Amino acid sequence: MSNLKNNLTWVEINKASLINNIRLFRGLIGRKTILAPCVKANAYGHDMVKTAKIALAAGADWLNVNAVFEAVELRKAGIKSPIYIMGYVMKKDIADAVRLNCRLVAYNKETIAELGKATKRLHKKAIIHLKIETGNNRQGILMGNLMDFVEYVKKFPQITIEGISTHFANIEDISVSEAKRFLKNKNSEKSFQLAAYPLFQLENFRHAIALLKNAGINVPIRHCANSAATMLFPETHFDMVRPGIAFYGLWPSEETKVAFQKMHKGAKLMPVLSWRTRIAQIKNVSAGSYIGYGCTYRAKKNMKIAILPIGYYDGFDRGFSNKGYVLIRGKRAKICGRVCMNITMVDVTDIPSARVEDTATLLGKDGREEITADELAQIAGTINYEITTRINEKIPRIVI
Repeated sequence: MSNLKNNLTWVEINKASLINNIRLFRGLIGRKTILAPCVKANAYGHDMVKTAKIALAAGADWLNVNAVFEAVELRKAGIKSPIYIMGYVMKKDIADAVRLNCRLVAYNKETIAELGKATKRLHKKAIIHLKIETGNNRQGILMGNLMDFVEYVKKFPQITIEGISTHFANIEDISVSEAKRFLKNKNSEKSFQLAAYPLFQLENFRHAIALLKNAGINVPIRHCANSAATMLFPETHFDMVRPGIAFYGLWPSEETKVAFQKMHKGAKLMPVLSWRTRIAQIKNVSAGSYIGYGCTYRAKKNMKIAILPIGYYDGFDRGFSNKGYVLIRGKRAKICGRVCMNITMVDVTDIPSARVEDTATLLGKDGREEITADELAQIAGTINYEITTRINEKIPRIVI
């Protein structure tokens, strides 16, 4: 483990918390279902390689990434597990994906044609997972085009259809009770329409599976479950699950949190990431003085402020200006003025013991106080996914 004292700004990755979450998911799905966590986008800001190694050692089976360069990084780090590339792969990069023994999502004939060329050139087979459009209207094969697409794939004997997948549009926004109420009392009430949508998508997915089965096509790995689906709806597990944000101890939504805690007393997610920096200066500010760009904060009394070497370049959102807090010596220090590109100012008037190079916690716990990703997301008008994912990749991640 790196020496924390040597860092000006750093992110801590709590290994025990990540292992807790891995075991929670394994307990939900059993041993026969593939556990394939999403480590795309630098593992939602948590460090892709470090997180992946911990996850695999603790019982994860596959890894999901979004792009070829992420798969390259994992392979260079010595990771040999199956890797599923969930995002679009440009034709020029397809051969690299095949060399890396990656599974590819497929929904374009152009991708299949290029795969056919690459397999011939490399004398190597390619494995694909068909992405079915069931109602999210992002990437995917339209249901009416599915069998035509499969017939096209059959022209390339070196390409194997291993999987079929889809992705839910709003399953994290509904509760189990809402879904059950809908099933018992199907009607046109608006309150039931959103609850019905995941069921509508699931039915479409099952229809796609049946189409292939009736055509004599066996697809061994069926998958559609994200974090919320995995946690709340066992009928979505099929052969593989793809947890994302919850894998890192953050809730996909308040609805998911409430429903899961009712269903599984005592089980809990544990946040994996903490983000910290150090005080670079402490200075006195006289009453009536302005603080920061745009003069958006004016001191109502004589006060003491701490200067933190962190800003929106680092991923500390400008939306926290005059609204957010950091933790110093276990107490909340309010952000004063606008968050700058590389600097943030906070009020330490009521923390007289604060000193230069003391730790300031931007996200995480300090003593009995805690600043969560959900709290920061609410201030910035976004979601917890974005708070962690946008932390600058150049900031060191340290496993503790």
